[in-house]
Amino acid sequence: MSATRAVISAMSLMSPAGVGVAPFRDAVRTGRPVPGGRVEDFRTEPPAGSGRPVRLIDRPSAMALAAIGTLLAGDVLDGWPPLRRGLVLAAGAAGIDQSMTLTRDSLTRPRPDNVNPALVPACVMNYASGQAAIAHGLRGPNATVTAGRAGGLAALRYARLLLARDRADAVVCGAYEDLNERRVAIAEAAGVKATASEGCGVFLVEPRERALAAGRPVLAEILALESGVFAEPRDAAGVLADAVARALDAAGLVPADVRLLVPSGAEDADPPGLAHARAVRPAGLLGDAFGAAAAFQVAAAITAGDGPALVTTLDPDGHAACCLLRVHPEGEPAA
Repeated sequence: MSATRAVISAMSLMSPAGVGVAPFRDAVRTGRPVPGGRVEDFRTEPPAGSGRPVRLIDRPSAMALAAIGTLLAGDVLDGWPPLRRGLVLAAGAAGIDQSMTLTRDSLTRPRPDNVNPALVPACVMNYASGQAAIAHGLRGPNATVTAGRAGGLAALRYARLLLARDRADAVVCGAYEDLNERRVAIAEAAGVKATASEGCGVFLVEPRERALAAGRPVLAEILALESGVFAEPRDAAGVLADAVARALDAAGLVPADVRLLVPSGAEDADPPGLAHARAVRPAGLLGDAFGAAAAFQVAAAITAGDGPALVTTLDPDGHAACCLLRVHPEGEPAA
């Protein structure tokens, strides 16, 4: 694997705090919780002039497309071959609401095939990444991953590998999740007590030298990404601690170097040797964004950090992951 230094050079957000980076930054820096729930500033509209929808206005995919559109505004990728522009998205429950609607309709309507065919494409996980690739000319590697609340870190790791193996010049990478009644019901059945929320966070990941040459200040260097799995909840803390140790070793750091800790919840809020680090907890401010949670954590590290920051996440389904970033609060200046 090459020694490509992958960095985050731009980000776009929509969260319960509002659409854009500014309201998210305000929530994180002031520590004032927002009500959670939906991204109230974001609306989807049905196609004009059509009595029968022929193309689905799928809210989670629309959020992802809108956030990516904002990220790439101003022809950010101009001059780069479309086949070298990658896209990696993560989601936790993408397509479940549409799949359950399609199944219900096929069982309750007069005929099994008396369903809305426009729902079918959105039942698959890669609907958003496919639509975004078409809309924004991202014709390089295209992937959709899921790892529950760790999805954002899984996507970031995938993007970093694409750069390290010279499969892309730049990768749009992030995670999204919408809020709907079925997701809430599933979370309640699983015993999740946090207020459910939704949102999307996407990042431009590229080699450091390319970002600086293009005049984009480096927001954060991706120093290390590690993960593990556990079968029993009692093993979760140990698996995460091992992942953190590997990440620190890979980055050439020790626990005392970490200035900011961004945990996913109470379970991963106290890794060994990091009691000195300031902690920011996006889930406590914005609610449980499930598949988009880790993307919000990375964004929180960028907006609140200065120097080494550690993002950790534990998902009850058995995923443990962490990411070490070196944050430049004013952006590393362009060359």
